[in-house]
Amino acid sequence: MHQAATPLSEHSLATSPKIDTDRRRFARKIVSLIVVIGAVLITLYVWGIIERHPRTDDATVRANVVGIAPRVSGQILQINVQDNQEVKKGDVLFEIDPEDYKLALEKGKADLAALDRQIEQAHSTLQRLEPLLSRSFTTAENVDEARTKETTLRAQREGAVATINLEELHLSYCKVIAPFSGRVIDLNISAGAHVTTGVPVFSLLDTSKWYVMANFREAEIRHMAPGSEAIVYLSSAPNQRFRGKVQGIGWAVKPEGETDLPFGAVPIVKRELNWVRVAQRFPVRIEVENPDPDLFRMGASAVAIIKGPRRK
Repeated sequence: MHQAATPLSEHSLATSPKIDTDRRRFARKIVSLIVVIGAVLITLYVWGIIERHPRTDDATVRANVVGIAPRVSGQILQINVQDNQEVKKGDVLFEIDPEDYKLALEKGKADLAALDRQIEQAHSTLQRLEPLLSRSFTTAENVDEARTKETTLRAQREGAVATINLEELHLSYCKVIAPFSGRVIDLNISAGAHVTTGVPVFSLLDTSKWYVMANFREAEIRHMAPGSEAIVYLSSAPNQRFRGKVQGIGWAVKPEGETDLPFGAVPIVKRELNWVRVAQRFPVRIEVENPDPDLFRMGASAVAIIKGPRRK
């Protein structure tokens, strides 16, 4: 009995490692299958999130910029600001030499005073002639002539008053003031330079409202609408999140090779690859609700994510 049991025990010992190896192989296959299925599920989940909440790093920070152009021509007498300086609405940015406009105003006032004297004289003449007409000491023609002269002078007086008002406006325009609060940009001029009416001297950046221009692929814009919630990250501060909402979606970009459209008529959004047919991108304007004035700069790179449907 003891001798028969010994071979069975040896066989059991010989087959046990093989069973363990097969079990380990089977377990590894199960684990690998679970990993593959998990990766596929995670990929589908992430793809669904990206599909429903599109994002793009093709985005830049923008703000409104206005060219500061004088309304009168002349030599700059004084510049009261520096490049990149923050200014408030109503601040005097620079002053134009007012002497020519002061002289024009004085001349207009002198012309008005001379007209007033002529009107007074014409009115006195008319009052003297009208009683004489009934006694035939003058003619109706002389009376009509005196009345016409007074009427003409009074009409000229209205023009002289308008000229004075215009010259007063010109004089006030010699002080160029900030139309809104913001920052001076692109200031490269000094006192003594001659400026021309309507030609910008420098620009003023409106820092009261910031937005992000994000270019999304045309297949993605169906997942957003004006009012959709958005999240914005700046490349300069990737750990800070800024809230926003879609203000509008571009309806036109310049097609490649199009030459019939006027210059600057529609935005130009370049495609990523010129030799491969890729989806066109359309600009989406996102208004930032909580901008940090120390971080937001015109032209800064940003990442935009559309978080949800249109707000109710």
